[in-house]
Amino acid sequence: MNKYDKYMLAGLILLLQLVSCEQKTDWDLQNSREFLVADCIITNELKYHELWLYRSASQLNQLPEGFSGVAAELSDESQSVEFTEDPDNPGHYISVLPFMATAGKTYRLTLSYNGLADTAYASMTGVSPLENIDITPADGYFHLVFHPGTPAFMMDVYYDWSADTLYCEQYGACQAAEAYYNLDNIDVGKLFAPEKQVILFPHKTQIIRRKYSLTEEHQQFLRSLLLETEWRGGLFDVEQGNVPTNFHNGVRGWFAACAVVADTTDFE
Repeated sequence: MNKYDKYMLAGLILLLQLVSCEQKTDWDLQNSREFLVADCIITNELKYHELWLYRSASQLNQLPEGFSGVAAELSDESQSVEFTEDPDNPGHYISVLPFMATAGKTYRLTLSYNGLADTAYASMTGVSPLENIDITPADGYFHLVFHPGTPAFMMDVYYDWSADTLYCEQYGACQAAEAYYNLDNIDVGKLFAPEKQVILFPHKTQIIRRKYSLTEEHQQFLRSLLLETEWRGGLFDVEQGNVPTNFHNGVRGWFAACAVVADTTDFE
């Protein structure tokens, strides 16, 4: 999970109903009981998979706090694998064995904590191939041009310009990341969303693209989350509502299985 997604998730786990208004106003904010928020995507890559668990936030702009002490197990029709918590990173759980998710199976994630248990189910759909990378000059540097396509997908892009120490100092970091969402929906909030910061990069930058398939249900979750976060603050905000979850007993968040294709470009 990259830093960009974590900050999006921070918006999801707020327990507050926000009111959008252009003039100064007093908000009557109501707290509710704390709940667990889960974020887990398993893929068709053979690796140790990750699960992130957070406590719900009780204040505006509060970053999520990791939720410890959860017993987590993933299973399909034939086998199961447990997750153990990273002792150096509360709320970060890693599968005890590497595995690869496949299409045609239904996966169940079970979380047990404080005498409670909850489950979510996920299956995988196919992903289309990556298009040729499109890089164009901008303000003396370069930027990646994103091209929507079908079927729906999301894409993470990671940049590393460590070879250019001068640009590292100018930018304030040697790496950056961004996420793109291509959903099968038409929303005013999406069409008139606030402008995103354009990441500019120099020569000698390594670019990694990771493209994820999306089921219809996963799309609906992302759409709702984006309307509450990245697409909020534009000209036509929609009325805020609850972000859906595929857990069944009080846990919020989403469990997904995605097919992934990736490539690496060394931009000289």
